[in-house]
Amino acid sequence: MPAVLSGGPAWHAAVALRAGAAITQRIACFGWPYTIRCCTVLNLLRRLTQSAARKTLAGVDVASFQGPPGTWVSEAGSISWAAVKITELQPGDVQYVNPDASADWQWLLDNNKGRIGYLFAHPSVSAADTVDYFISQINGLGLRDDDAVALDLEVSDGLDPAQVAAWAVDVQSRLEARLGRKPLLYTFRDFAAEGYCAGLGGYPLWIADPSDPAGHPQVPAPWKTWAIHQYDISGAIDRDVANYASQAAMSAALGKVKEPDLQNLGGTLVSALASGRWEAGQTVVAGLGQDGYIQANLWDGKAWSGWKNVSPTKASGAPAVIVWPEGFGHLYYVDESSACIQLDTTNYGATWT
Repeated sequence: MPAVLSGGPAWHAAVALRAGAAITQRIACFGWPYTIRCCTVLNLLRRLTQSAARKTLAGVDVASFQGPPGTWVSEAGSISWAAVKITELQPGDVQYVNPDASADWQWLLDNNKGRIGYLFAHPSVSAADTVDYFISQINGLGLRDDDAVALDLEVSDGLDPAQVAAWAVDVQSRLEARLGRKPLLYTFRDFAAEGYCAGLGGYPLWIADPSDPAGHPQVPAPWKTWAIHQYDISGAIDRDVANYASQAAMSAALGKVKEPDLQNLGGTLVSALASGRWEAGQTVVAGLGQDGYIQANLWDGKAWSGWKNVSPTKASGAPAVIVWPEGFGHLYYVDESSACIQLDTTNYGATWT
């Protein structure tokens, strides 16, 4: 039986603060010594504080097992969103559509709930056919810009991890290209740990982890964070929480990327333009201004920033722009001394240095 420290969080905090990070406290319980470093206590308290402050959105996921809305809505309780199984293209070209998907999808719309439509994956079936079938069905139900989509990846169909992962990457890239939004990837920890999800870390993670409390899942590689946690599969309905502060934030992150209006951006540019677009839709456009400096205009997903000088020196021609995920990018130009100058951004083009 493990030793139990008496007192609540305030007691632990007081001990940690008095002792300091370098002091070691030894506690004896049933004759066994236990060593607890105060820095560990501090780190634990810090994590608990951060976790308590995190806001999540309650949701459920439903399929034909739950039946139409009249049979699961009361069981679901207070929710902000729900995920609905739409299709499952099975080996042998067996086509399955959830018979309750239409009713579920409409109920969520009528009651102002967030919607996620998902397809169940069979990696032995053509990725192109899988995507075509899903899109034909979800478009028939009515896919809105604020709806999300997901791939439910939990079986291998006898394929090895590398084959399954490559298939899933193909499906996700097709869904993203055709629907204009990043699809979620649903899976469970052990499946991901075996390598079946390699290369999928760029897609939002919907992790099945019923062994950990709601909102505190263990995140498997290749992901570093999670979007949705399915924490309870024991009852009549599966329960989830989404890692977003509001339904609007969830829709903005998982729905269709809003494309900027490129008409009449103004400015006094005298060169060709260079541009780059990050994964969440932020877009930077740069060119040579009449004053001789490189100017940039940033779309942050809501509005254009307006043209601003970003180069510390004058340029002799048009710039070049390269961007890559997580807000990084380079801007290159040739200055008046014919030297190539590199400017960097780490915040989606908000600043260049």
